Amino acid sequence: MNPFFDINTENVVNEVDSFQLENLGQRRIYASLGKRIRGDWGASDQYESSHFYTDVTTEDYDNQFVSRLLKTRPSYKIDKLINHHLQYYLSLHPDDKEEFLKHMRYEIFPLLKKRSTNSAYVELFEKWINNQNMDSEKHNQAQTINNTINVGNVNAPLQFQQGSDHSVQTQHNHPVSNDELKSFFEILRKDIQQFDEDIRKDFAMEMDYALSQLKQGRDVKSQISNISRLIKDVGIGTFSNLLAAPIFEVVKPLLGL
Repeated sequence: MNPFFDINTENVVNEVDSFQLENLGQRRIYASLGKRIRGDWGASDQYESSHFYTDVTTEDYDNQFVSRLLKTRPSYKIDKLINHHLQYYLSLHPDDKEEFLKHMRYEIFPLLKKRSTNSAYVELFEKWINNQNMDSEKHNQAQTINNTINVGNVNAPLQFQQGSDHSVQTQHNHPVSNDELKSFFEILRKDIQQFDEDIRKDFAMEMDYALSQLKQGRDVKSQISNISRLIKDVGIGTFSNLLAAPIFEVVKPLLGL
């Protein structure tokens, strides 16, 4: 198959999980030839077809993914399809996001440009790639920590200053637990009820996927990063329940707020 995509294990895609790609099996029809067979007196002619098959390749799934992109309506919602497959890939390869981005830029993007008659899809896809690269750069900068350690007294927690522009000191007393994350999600769900349906769905998709990852003991850094981006896009001031909850102070460093 193709490791970059969420492919249905059956031969037919479940409509509930519409972002999945169809399982193409082992072989597909490569070409078909037909010939007309003259019928008996008074009978209509018939046609006989012969099919030629070839092995299914990873490129066939690349082409199917591009077809799904071009069928997305409205066009500006293609990011949901791409993000679904990105999250699937990261669930299996949590530290290899760069590989997925390379496949999107150097394999999928050229195919899309070749097949698309609508420049909007090309522009939106390129914008998605550029945004992901910017997020990766910011993440790498956030990992750069200078050597200055400020200690108030022997019992005070250590504070590290991130070595990036406009950075602030962040105090980490303990890692955020799964229960604390679940509490954060519950409060966040209350706040998003006031938002537009599409925005609610974006938040719900990230939170639901994060919860499923937590149940399996997997890392949820990617989902938390996406939730943080959504919060920043909407504006932190609109999350009144979250701002008033004690859990906000716990998860705020994790969200980069």
